[in-house]
Amino acid sequence: MGQSRAAGAGRLRGLTGLLLAAKIAAAAAIVVAASRATERAGPFLGAMIATLPVSTGPVYVFLAIDHGAQFVSESARMSVASTAAIVAFVAAYAYAAQRFSTPVSLALATLAWVAGAFALQLRDWSFVEASVLFAGAFALAIRGLRRFGAVAQAAAVPRARYDLALRSALVACVVIATTFAGESLGPSATGVLATYPVVFTCLVVILQPRCGGPFTASVLVNGLKGLVGFGVALAVLHLAAARWGVAAALGLALAVALGWNFALYLLRARRAA
Repeated sequence: MGQSRAAGAGRLRGLTGLLLAAKIAAAAAIVVAASRATERAGPFLGAMIATLPVSTGPVYVFLAIDHGAQFVSESARMSVASTAAIVAFVAAYAYAAQRFSTPVSLALATLAWVAGAFALQLRDWSFVEASVLFAGAFALAIRGLRRFGAVAQAAAVPRARYDLALRSALVACVVIATTFAGESLGPSATGVLATYPVVFTCLVVILQPRCGGPFTASVLVNGLKGLVGFGVALAVLHLAAARWGVAAALGLALAVALGWNFALYLLRARRAA
């Protein structure tokens, strides 16, 4: 009997390990494809691609598989609030990148995100409070950082050899962190971790040494308007998951994110015409 239970536990651990590996591979493939497209598209179009839920989306799919609709709804509520930490990341980087090297700029931006994420954990945010925080943070940032958004197109530079490994490693860390957070820390911490700016971090490490800090900062700052749609999509996910089921909620949230960024693109094209 004991041997049978041990064998069963071993098979379960093996299956869990395979599932985690599949999660990492799927999420990494999406992030790599999206960030490569971002490099080729220029600051504005690159920002529109980078602010699609290319890393958060797969994480929420896996959370839905593992935990169900109610967990996803509660995590998404906290993710709405945690968009303020992404704003802190972008703001810190935009200022730092004008004068500092890539490691220093990224370290300051990451420190700002960690501080924001930690502060958010000190309170159980209601959906209304999270929405107010989200709206206020983006209104201030879009206005206050707009001078960093206008930068000339950078020259094309060959990709470094470590690009794929770096992006895959970063997204793997987020998938692993959210998987274990979902098991042990609950939806609040998971919702914060799910919104860590994986694509922005990849772009900083890859673009700044090749294209310069001001250009890379312009990509992130241009992404603030796209992140508004990302935040609204998270709000829709929170509201819809508990009411209509997680599959419908995820589909609706994705449609909101895609529709928002496409509308921004059309608006810019009309102004340029």
